[in-house]
Amino acid sequence: MRFSVLKVNLNEKSINLEDFEREGIYGIIDYALYLHDEVYKTYEAEDHYDPKNVMVFGKGPFAGSILPGAHRMTFVYRSPQYGGVFPSTMGGAAYQFQRVGIDFVVLEGKREKPTVLILTNDGEKLNVELHEIDFEKVIEIWRGYKGEEGVYALTQYLIDNFNDKFEGMEYRIACVGPASLNTNMGAIFSQTLRNGKRIVGSEDWAARGGTGSVLLRAHNVIAIIFGGKVRKKFPKEDISNVKIAKSIVEGVHKKPMNEVISENTVKYKYNPKLKTGGTFGGNYPAEGDFVPILNWQMPYIPKEERVKIHENIMKYYWEPFNKEAIETKNWTNCGEPCPVVCKKYANGHHIEYEPREANGPLSGVITLRASDVSVHAVDAMGFDAISFGGTVAWVLELVYRGLLKPDEVGLSDKPEFDKDSLIMKPVETSEKNAKLVAELAHRVAFAENEIAKIIGEGIRRAAEILDEKFKDRLSYGESFKDYGVYTPIGISGEMVPTMYWAIGNYIPLPIQGRYWTFYQFGVFLEPEELANRIIASALYEYWYDNVGWCRFHRGWAKPVLKALFMEAYGENVDMEGQARKTMRKLVNYLKKAGYEPVFWDSMRIIDLVAKGAEEFGNERWAEQFKKDKVVIAKEYLRRVLAEYSRILGVEWTL
Repeated sequence: MRFSVLKVNLNEKSINLEDFEREGIYGIIDYALYLHDEVYKTYEAEDHYDPKNVMVFGKGPFAGSILPGAHRMTFVYRSPQYGGVFPSTMGGAAYQFQRVGIDFVVLEGKREKPTVLILTNDGEKLNVELHEIDFEKVIEIWRGYKGEEGVYALTQYLIDNFNDKFEGMEYRIACVGPASLNTNMGAIFSQTLRNGKRIVGSEDWAARGGTGSVLLRAHNVIAIIFGGKVRKKFPKEDISNVKIAKSIVEGVHKKPMNEVISENTVKYKYNPKLKTGGTFGGNYPAEGDFVPILNWQMPYIPKEERVKIHENIMKYYWEPFNKEAIETKNWTNCGEPCPVVCKKYANGHHIEYEPREANGPLSGVITLRASDVSVHAVDAMGFDAISFGGTVAWVLELVYRGLLKPDEVGLSDKPEFDKDSLIMKPVETSEKNAKLVAELAHRVAFAENEIAKIIGEGIRRAAEILDEKFKDRLSYGESFKDYGVYTPIGISGEMVPTMYWAIGNYIPLPIQGRYWTFYQFGVFLEPEELANRIIASALYEYWYDNVGWCRFHRGWAKPVLKALFMEAYGENVDMEGQARKTMRKLVNYLKKAGYEPVFWDSMRIIDLVAKGAEEFGNERWAEQFKKDKVVIAKEYLRRVLAEYSRILGVEWTL
């Protein structure tokens, strides 16, 4: 397939537009992996923020079609957290980006001053501009602009100053906050704009892996603004034509397209059986007492008490959400035309499961109003909300246990971080903890003290520093790592898992922290079966990211992708073969970079796995873990990775 690529060398201020065609490259992950592995050899760099860590972003081959879900924007780079080539996607943004008339952008080199990259196309000519903003001015904006802070303030500043460049064009802004300057957890934020106004509830992020941190620290780019008037032309069948697109979808599914889409996206729009919708509405009733709470302390809290906490979550978190977001139909989408309207919002804030869970129940916050305080602060600072939520929950537990002191961290008080507080006084506890989460978000994002700066490195690296700094506070054989939950890889790599008590989330894989794994909670499988389920999931998760397709549409899109490649491009793609080939390349890249699987170095993770066997009903493994949980955990992980390696034909073992 042929792709148009805009290469921007930020050092030399050179801009080149070229066509790229190479066998086996069907999307942005394929192309970015080729650059990182074969052209720039970024695995050789010791510094993840080397300007040669090219940031590749763009759209998939089906953007510009009328098919909903086809307009996610994908960013690919070498992750400062996990060590490998990593994809992160942003909902809806490719709907505006496809009007620029190019497929991918490659950023290399680093600007001297913070820079805004502007991409426009009036339908005849592509225009690229680089606008510098003084560093002090950027900090001033992040601190406060028109009553807002962080990414919200920067977005508004950019609207005020650059809106005129997009007269007659629909455009979008993607920008970073202070978390990208001082931590490895920075995200790229974007929000749908309509007539120069931000649409409440439409916020979306390219967050996992440290996307914003690389954009800013490796390239000194603080924002990308894009829009235009170009219309996509497909080389074969025109899937921007509704009749043609419908005929392809209906040819695969043998029923009307609208019906197919509606049936397969019920959870994300509105489920009449549960009378709720969205990930927040659907997940809390389903998870029950398996919901992650208090920094993943579920293994140590009796089931009956977890049930009581879950009842409070439903009463103070889920029911208000239903009243304020679902019954009022405060629904919108990510910025592309889509009937699912998966974005739910209330009180001026977007409400989605992962960020509200990580900076909610996981961090001792179980009321909706309190989470407005914690989550909004984390988002404003421009953090990956999952990574920061996992990190702040760890810090709050350390402070609660006396391993860190509030004033050392920069907190105004000690958290209420015990099960009894969530059971007996959920409102007061949530308000107190939410305030502390917000405080820590600001301290870490702006690196306001020594410990805050250390925390910005992430749990695993920070724990190593704290082990040495405060070794007198630890019991014999204990580590600050033992309280952290992250998937380790190599000597220093880590990834905070998605917010499910799922064994597949803790396995060191080529891509972790996204959904390239088997993340079903409440299930404990034989290691070989888990490996097979992981690969089965990853084979298509790769495709959704590679072609920029929303995974909320995966139920109907999965069997349609192959037909779309054939009809729109005349390409007969071996879907599974291509995915396996790419996964092997990701493995080999990580190995060349020195990041290979390692055994869990946190007792909390081992306990989650061991207790999971018991809680999820696998009696045979539960009995084994009771004999020696560390030895058995290592054997379980060894077998998962051995089977994973056998299936893929790689050496990815302990």
